[in-house]
Amino acid sequence: MASIIVGKDSVVMDPHPFFTTHLPDEVILIGKFSGLAEDVKVFAGFEHYAKNVAGFPLNILYFSKFDQVAIDDPDNASEFMERATRHIKKDVYAKGPTIIGNDVLVMYHATILSGVKIGDGAFIGAGSVVAKDVPPYAIVAGNPARVIKYRFSEEQIKALLLIRWWDWTDEEMKEFEEYFYDIDVFVPKALEKMKKEGRLPQNKGVV
Repeated sequence: MASIIVGKDSVVMDPHPFFTTHLPDEVILIGKFSGLAEDVKVFAGFEHYAKNVAGFPLNILYFSKFDQVAIDDPDNASEFMERATRHIKKDVYAKGPTIIGNDVLVMYHATILSGVKIGDGAFIGAGSVVAKDVPPYAIVAGNPARVIKYRFSEEQIKALLLIRWWDWTDEEMKEFEEYFYDIDVFVPKALEKMKKEGRLPQNKGVV
């Protein structure tokens, strides 16, 4: 069945979020410590086939009425879902899971289209329409959304993706509280910590 998974300490500000999941294989994944502002729309599918003769969803809104199953009978629930899914899949499809990474901020009135992957640390500007994948730590805006700049240098981004602070324990987070507000201090401190703990791969090219 369709799934919406929200990671640890992520926040969805809208009390009635607009997440579309209609088909069994439609998935929305939101990582840890990510924030979605109000009026953000996230699509997991419902892409229409441009090559169908009718752009109108005939199977969903017309032909399905000739294939009715009483849904008020609990014994018919599975048959109803099977038939409904069959009708839907003739009109629409999913491009794959829609993934919003860790430490991502999605600003007011942004739209995330189905099958998009937003990398860790990215910022999505207000009113943006995200139709393509967004690189980690990119700041994007517009319709369609385009990369405006990156939050940090290439080396700092590599280090942050290696550090993955969002996977830390509460104790580790508290230990580094004062360093989270200065990237030039945070990265070397975190790498030093990982090195001491034997968690720093030697072939990643991050010093």
